[in-house]
Amino acid sequence: MKKLVTIFAAVIFLFSSSVLFAGDKSIGNKSVSYEQIEATLLTGLNSDNFGLKVSSVYMLGEIKSGSAVNELTTLLRESDNEKVRLVAALSLLKIGTERSIFMVKQSRRFNASENVRDLCTHLYNSYLYQKFYEEQDGKVKLITFLMEP
Repeated sequence: MKKLVTIFAAVIFLFSSSVLFAGDKSIGNKSVSYEQIEATLLTGLNSDNFGLKVSSVYMLGEIKSGSAVNELTTLLRESDNEKVRLVAALSLLKIGTERSIFMVKQSRRFNASENVRDLCTHLYNSYLYQKFYEEQDGKVKLITFLMEP
C-alpha cells in the first residue's frame, strides 16, 4: 500500500511539475490538461489515505490552484490531523490570493493547534517580509511594516 501511495504521488508530481514549467498550463502532448490535474488533486483531498491527502494538499499549493482555497481553508480549520493543517497553511500561502493569505493570518490567532499557530505566524511574517522588501538604487531596503495597525 505504501508503494502504491509513493507511485501515485510521484505520478502527480511529474504531471504537475510539467504544468509548472510548461507555461501554458498543459502537458506537452496535451493529453492531460491543467484542469484535469486540478480536478484529480481536488478529489484526492477527500481520500481516506493520509499520504494521498497530504500530497494532494501540497500539490494544490504548488500549482497555485485558486479553486482549492475553500477546501484548503476547511482543512486548515477543521482537520483532525495536525499535519494536514500544517500543509494546508503552507499551500494557502503559496496560492497567494487575498483570501488565502487572510486565512493564514487569522490562523495565527484562532487555530486550535499551537504548532499550526506557530507555523502560520512564521509563514505570515515571511510573506510580509517578501511583500515589503524592495530594492532602490542598487541598495537593498526593507520597508518597515510595523506601521500597519
